Amino acid sequence: MRPVRALTRPLVPRGQIWLVGERPETARDNGFAFFAHLRRERPEEPIYYVIAKDSPTAADVAALGHVVWHSSWRHRLLMLHASVIANAYSIKHMLPSRWRPGAYMNQCAWRVGARRVYLKHGVHLSPDAVKRGNGGYDLIATVGAQEADALARTSGYTSAQLRETGLARYDNLVPERPSRTVLFMPTWRRYLVPKLFGGDDTVLVGYQGSTYQRFVHGLLASGELARVLTRHDLTMLVVPHYNLAGLLHPDDLGSDRITILDGTTADIPHLLRSCALLLTDYSSVQFDVAYVGAPVVYAQFDREEYEAGHGGTSWFDAERDGFGPVVSTISQAVEALEGYAAGGFVREARYDSRVSRIFSYDDRQNCARIAAAVDSLW
Repeated sequence: MRPVRALTRPLVPRGQIWLVGERPETARDNGFAFFAHLRRERPEEPIYYVIAKDSPTAADVAALGHVVWHSSWRHRLLMLHASVIANAYSIKHMLPSRWRPGAYMNQCAWRVGARRVYLKHGVHLSPDAVKRGNGGYDLIATVGAQEADALARTSGYTSAQLRETGLARYDNLVPERPSRTVLFMPTWRRYLVPKLFGGDDTVLVGYQGSTYQRFVHGLLASGELARVLTRHDLTMLVVPHYNLAGLLHPDDLGSDRITILDGTTADIPHLLRSCALLLTDYSSVQFDVAYVGAPVVYAQFDREEYEAGHGGTSWFDAERDGFGPVVSTISQAVEALEGYAAGGFVREARYDSRVSRIFSYDDRQNCARIAAAVDSLW
């Protein structure tokens, strides 16, 4: 690859080339927020966003300029010359089609000298899932000392890589409340779906009849929930996790006030800024909602299964550190929702103090700090 890189150098722009992205088809998370900041602040520099040409969000990126179509020849060329590769999910999502992740990560990346930046797509609740030997990141953005310290204890990364910058998309988290919308965003379970990388098609637990399926489908079909939504003039928007989107299609919703959105096209940042309340289990979007001041209700209906098969150990415990009450049944979830609706969706003071302990910054300068941290890698 080094000779190819030397021969093609005249074909690429001068200066440090930065490639930013998320999943090949998305531009709505920390990758896009960071790229938009860089285009405003460094418009003349060779900084590009990598996205699939047929992505529903491609037009949003193209409006900013410096778009590179995923797996195009230009993408392949720039990958050989990039000084920075920054992604919100995994560097593997940045690889052109037919590039083998293992070969690139283990053999090529360090030889061509790109700095790898993990912008993350949320606060890491399970530090055991992050290992320096897997990603080899030169920089990981964190929201505060608790998260950074937890990662440092188990991941192999040190303070040289773990930077308390805040997440890029938090710069845009300006509250849009009041609202009559309840947001339901359960996260996924790795034992319910095939392996994300590596081609393993096996699942450990069948989705139909699982604890997860019974709770989610039961909640959305609940007559009790339907009555609360009507009584308080509320709507509920359901955003399935990306990895389970094809499975969450309940046959019978209990109310026409409930809408299931397509997670790949929904305006997630707007939903997080504007919702009156978030109902979730373990999703890291709880931090976004807490950041803008809305209450959170945790429906942890399968805690033992989740911790054994997906979550592992965590520095964050919803009972001790969370931003709202923890429930385990459909009736308790609906009761908590009605309690907040009756009280005007005001978050209690004890949860406000927990929020202030989690985040190092609340100044909407996260993108600037991340950019400065990347600059400091040289």
